[in-house]
Amino acid sequence: MEGSFGTIPLSDVVEMVHANRATGVLEVNAGRLPLRLEFVEGEVVGGGILDWEGLEAIATFPLHPTEGRFRFKAGHLWGTPLMPFRLFMGEWARLNDQWTRFRSVLDSPSRVLETPRAVEPFAVFVGGRSVRAAAKRWGVPLIIAAERAWRGLREGDLTKLRKYAWFALRIRHPSAWRTQAGIRNPQDITVLLDGSRNLGELIQSGLSIARVREYLIERILNGELEPPGRGWLLRDLLWELEAEQGP
Repeated sequence: MEGSFGTIPLSDVVEMVHANRATGVLEVNAGRLPLRLEFVEGEVVGGGILDWEGLEAIATFPLHPTEGRFRFKAGHLWGTPLMPFRLFMGEWARLNDQWTRFRSVLDSPSRVLETPRAVEPFAVFVGGRSVRAAAKRWGVPLIIAAERAWRGLREGDLTKLRKYAWFALRIRHPSAWRTQAGIRNPQDITVLLDGSRNLGELIQSGLSIARVREYLIERILNGELEPPGRGWLLRDLLWELEAEQGP
C-alpha cells in the first residue's frame, strides 16, 4: 500500500493499518522529514525519525501533513504496543498541537536560551543552555522543557542566543580528507568536517548558519552523514529552516 497525502490524510492511513490489523512498517515522508511507524496486528509498537525513537520523536511529526507520500511494507515484526491505539493517536495529536504552539516563539529545542537571573525554574539557563540540554538537566520530557522555555520567552525571563545545541557536535565526514589533485578548498564543508572542530567553531570561522544547516539536512537525508543523534538533529534543523522561511 502506498500513496500521497494529496489523496488520503496520514491519520486515515494509520487508521487503515490499525483496522486491518496489519503487521509491518509504515514509511512516511512529509517534505524532507521521514517517519517510520512499526505495527504488530494494527498496534504501534515502535517508530521514530531516523535514530530518534519513541513517542517523543513520533509526536514531532505533523499528524496532518499537506504534502508527502507513504508506503506500508508488510513483514514479520514483534513488540509490545507503545500504548492502546486510541490513546496513541490522541497523544500524538495533543503533543503535536503543543509543539505547534511552543514553536510560535521557539524555532527548535536546539535553540540556546539565556537568563541573567538565577531564579527557578530558569536558573538552568544562566550562561546559556539549549532546551534539549535543559530537559536533561531538569530530568523531564522534552515537551515539558519546551513548555517552560515557551513560558519564559513569553514572560521575558529568557532571551534567545544565536546558538544551537548542534553547534557542539563534532562530525567527521567519511570523505573529509579526500582531495582532488592534492588541493583542499578551505570553504568546502565536506573537507572542513574532519572531526578536528565542532560545528560552532566552523561557523565562527566564517561559515553561515544557514549554509551549514542546509548542508547537514541534505547530507543526512542522502545517507552521506550518519552521526549518532541524526534523527533529532534533522528534526530540529528542518524546524529552524521552516521558522526562517516563515509562513
